[in-house]
Amino acid sequence: MSKRIYLAVAALSAGVAIAAEPDTDNLDKVEVTATRAATAVDVQQVPAAISVIKPDSLTRYGQGNLTDIANLVPAMSVQEQGPGVNNITMRGLVVRGIVPSEVQDASLVAVYIDDMPVTLKSGNPDLKVLDLERVEVLQGPQGTLFGAGAMAGAVRQITQKPELNDVFGTVEAVGSQTSKFGGSNHNLRGMVNLPLQDDVAALRLTAYTGKDAGYIRNRYNGAITNGVSTNQGRAALRIKASRDLVIDASVTASNIKGGINDAYAGLAPYTTFALIPQTSNDNLQLYNVGVNYELGGAQLVSSTSYLHRDTLYVTSAQYPATAFIFGGKDPLMKAAYTIGNAVKDFAQEFRLSSRGDGPFKWTAGAFFEAGKRDTRQDEPTEGFDARFAATHNFPGYNSQTNDLAFNPDDFFSGQQNTRSRQAALFAEGTYTLWDKLDLTAGVRLFRGTQDFDLRFTGLFGNLVGATPTAPVGQPELSNSSATSRGANPRFAAAYRLDPDHMLYTSVGKGFRYGGNNQPVPFNFCGVNAPSTFAPDSLWNFEAGTRNTLFDHRLTLNASAYLIDWKDVQVFNKLPCTYYFTQNAGKIRSEGLELETAFKISRRASVGLSAAYNHAYATRTVVTGIAAQNIPQGSRVPYAPRIAATVNASYYLPVNGVDELGFLASYAHRGSAYTNFAAAQGSYEEIPASNTLNATVTYRHGAYEFGLFGTNLTNGAKVSDVTANTIAIQPGNLVYMVRPRTVGLRVKARF
Repeated sequence: MSKRIYLAVAALSAGVAIAAEPDTDNLDKVEVTATRAATAVDVQQVPAAISVIKPDSLTRYGQGNLTDIANLVPAMSVQEQGPGVNNITMRGLVVRGIVPSEVQDASLVAVYIDDMPVTLKSGNPDLKVLDLERVEVLQGPQGTLFGAGAMAGAVRQITQKPELNDVFGTVEAVGSQTSKFGGSNHNLRGMVNLPLQDDVAALRLTAYTGKDAGYIRNRYNGAITNGVSTNQGRAALRIKASRDLVIDASVTASNIKGGINDAYAGLAPYTTFALIPQTSNDNLQLYNVGVNYELGGAQLVSSTSYLHRDTLYVTSAQYPATAFIFGGKDPLMKAAYTIGNAVKDFAQEFRLSSRGDGPFKWTAGAFFEAGKRDTRQDEPTEGFDARFAATHNFPGYNSQTNDLAFNPDDFFSGQQNTRSRQAALFAEGTYTLWDKLDLTAGVRLFRGTQDFDLRFTGLFGNLVGATPTAPVGQPELSNSSATSRGANPRFAAAYRLDPDHMLYTSVGKGFRYGGNNQPVPFNFCGVNAPSTFAPDSLWNFEAGTRNTLFDHRLTLNASAYLIDWKDVQVFNKLPCTYYFTQNAGKIRSEGLELETAFKISRRASVGLSAAYNHAYATRTVVTGIAAQNIPQGSRVPYAPRIAATVNASYYLPVNGVDELGFLASYAHRGSAYTNFAAAQGSYEEIPASNTLNATVTYRHGAYEFGLFGTNLTNGAKVSDVTANTIAIQPGNLVYMVRPRTVGLRVKARF
């Protein structure tokens, strides 16, 4: 990345170490592609709330996942339970937490790698090998240009492209130590750019390997349970076939093996109790071909992508297995709750954008996506058949023979298979009046269909005809289909008082597809659940200003929004452990966002970004279950009301050619809750967090050395909570943030 862009991105990023190379007194501009126009646009001229993050702002602290990005963008929050098990929230648009077995919960925040969608609700991939140029975080609905999955916002990870004429590369090694029950961490990252034919073709190769020590101790056997091993690689090819035609192709492969970051609130801090190892395995392959063709007055872009991802999560289920089947009586059953997902997704987008300096600029395109997700659930439980036979007077009982489970000693087996496809047409145009006023209008027309097949077996799956006193029934079978269609319009107006000051306002619609519920056995749960649920939608009203002041030494951006969300897809978790989704009620989200950066001097910079959000139910939501009703005025779960990030940097010259840098960031996230109201149950506080990171860097020629510390005060402890509903369990499940980590980093460029 050029020095000019390097400075600019650092300056405009929320919570980023701002001053990178202290060779100017000004903050230069940064250009983004969030508007999907033919050329990149100065972010200060985009009438929307956008934060841009420089990857160095993360890697200098040995970081780089979605949670680290969220710490730099106050409008964004992430709940994380383990590697690749996460949930992204923006602007308070959330009604539920992470439910790994729920395949119907569509994402509200879209995650993109370049033009490739990789979103998976409760399981966005953790990729550290992307060789990023920047990260663009778009706050608020982006449905016109990015589709139904961007109802609350979008996170775009923009990769570096191969350079056609130069051989160069980097190697970076990091070693660190984590406190509490943690240990040694280490990773190695490398990149090389290789021209294959000058001015025609080049290859860019990136690799990452690392091991992060666990920091949760299992009281059962003393083992440290949540260490992570990551191996990833990426190859990117660029071919300039002619002056007007550029082809980019990439392959990304990832394998992450880890654990779950859970502990029990009733035990010592950072302590869990599990009779079996808790593990996760995440295999991912991404393939993309992008074509850019210049047509003179317009640019044609084609993006073809394919995703293949297999995940397997194994958690210890000794408490529910013992409580639900054997009344909580000792001994605890050694049960493994396994959830496996096989995901395949194909996406194709064509986009045509105008070129030229005329008053009218436009973008139009078409999008098609087809995917499938096969989810397999299983609860193998050691000694289950014999104990059930003895306690229920059922000699010779066998889970596989009598209840059709996958295996013997298996009290629940489930398969959920979804097939989805969607197609959309979109267009957006901007007309400029008097060289000052930009009027924008756009729309996205879409249609999506999902087919759903389910089969539950095993003792706890065969509940269709069961009652609590006669639990043995027949397999649960369900086949359903849901189709949604509609239009997402957007309108915006931006008035430039002068080249450095802009006022804007916008209104746009967000949309999310409907889906299919798994069946809920009435005899066992006492509830008639709907077989499908409809789409939900919202309108976002926003006004803001973007300003550059004091001869380009200060940026000051602010926005205010009001969002009305109707037909909300509300999640109902039942005491019988089943759940379903229904459309119920309305939610309003109101908020303010501020982002500012100040270049105090050539070598010193500070930045502040902050967000305030108040999201609440505007009327009582009646779910059909009195205990699940949402009271009017109750605050949405999982969304902190206040969040802020402060950062500072200072650089000193050493010996005329070397450089010593001091950088620090402090991020605050207010508390949140796991449900709308205490009366609903499962209502627990996710405590506020305060994350302090700092680093000292020394640059000598092509080498950079860094001493860093993350979460230095251990002010961030809990990222998520699952409320306890089982008497024999030692308190809530709390998912712990990595405690204080201190390390060394060495980077070499060649």
